Amino acid sequence: MAGTYREFDIIIVGGGIVGGALAYTLSKGPWQIALVDAVEKKIEDARLIALNAGSCCLFKNSGLWPALAADATSIQQIHVSHQGHFGITRIAAQELGVDTLGHVVPANAIVKSIFAALSNRENVKIICPALLTAITPDTETSTLAFDTAAGKEIYQADIIIGADGSYSTVRELLGIQTQTIDYQQSALVTVTELARHHNHVAYERFQKEGAIAMLPLADNRVATIWTSSNTHINHLMQLTPSDFLQQLQQQFGYRLGRMLQIGKRATYPLQMQQVQQQLKQNVLLIGNAAHTLHPIAAQGLNIALYEVAALTDYLLKQSSLKKCLMNLPLDSLQQSFSRRLSHGLTELFAKDLFPVNLARQAGMISFDQCTPLKKKFASHTMGKAGHVPSLFLNME
Repeated sequence: MAGTYREFDIIIVGGGIVGGALAYTLSKGPWQIALVDAVEKKIEDARLIALNAGSCCLFKNSGLWPALAADATSIQQIHVSHQGHFGITRIAAQELGVDTLGHVVPANAIVKSIFAALSNRENVKIICPALLTAITPDTETSTLAFDTAAGKEIYQADIIIGADGSYSTVRELLGIQTQTIDYQQSALVTVTELARHHNHVAYERFQKEGAIAMLPLADNRVATIWTSSNTHINHLMQLTPSDFLQQLQQQFGYRLGRMLQIGKRATYPLQMQQVQQQLKQNVLLIGNAAHTLHPIAAQGLNIALYEVAALTDYLLKQSSLKKCLMNLPLDSLQQSFSRRLSHGLTELFAKDLFPVNLARQAGMISFDQCTPLKKKFASHTMGKAGHVPSLFLNME
């Protein structure tokens, strides 16, 4: 490969929340790190992120939380119901003996805090825009080619991390295949203003087709995520704001009181995607580059941040980066429970058959009355099951 050469210890491709968080947590090690992204970094991510307790601990333990705290709204209770059927499930922080079940934080605030912190890390080089055009993996040192404003540049590193999202260029260039489940659904996302306070309750209301989630935000506002068929979501996008609000109120009900107005609406296609190979020589895929989840259990980014914490734990214990990924315990890096949960809930609540409804309602009622079972379930969704990386532990 011809071009300007640069050598690093670790190259992270993908400068979003996952890649940025990993660059920051690894920056406390002795390595020279490159964080490379295809687009010039702009903080304009409109998503509203539900961070579980473990992910919140990662930001607290890494020192990023003070910059997030003012924009974070705590979740004190989760309320799950199914429209047209009896039976509800409630999970409360107080019942589980924890301060909070998690927080809802604007993605912009997370990105801003990460890159502000990275600007003070001398061993992290942020390179963007730089388009990855070729990659030659090896068990010891891999070579990557990028097109930049200055021309072609060649980077080498002992470890390459692909954190470049669902349409990963790293994955494509390596020829790694994926298993994809297309739900033929989309998610409509907006912010809804309420007449009263939400009392820090997060709602998930399943319907005959899809679900509506309401997540607490600052003041009398909630993040609204409505998942349904592509056809239905397209119809909802065509409605006037007042007609959409009327539909939302009718479908969700009055558990949050009266809804006053909505913000700008955006849509995202929904699918589940899993790579057949997460590690190839010294190149590792994490986050959406390795697995994209249906948002129904709000676990996608939390799994990715778990991977960030687990990978940081592992690498900080290595005396050398050469070939160290060959011994990486991928089973502890991944949280397969959450992937099964996301897909399983989608399948379960999509069925409107009488036997399934009966079993589902009985299960929801039984679950609501069984605190030990709820604690076990919450330990998974809060990132506290099995091996827990140090960054995911509550140090307070």
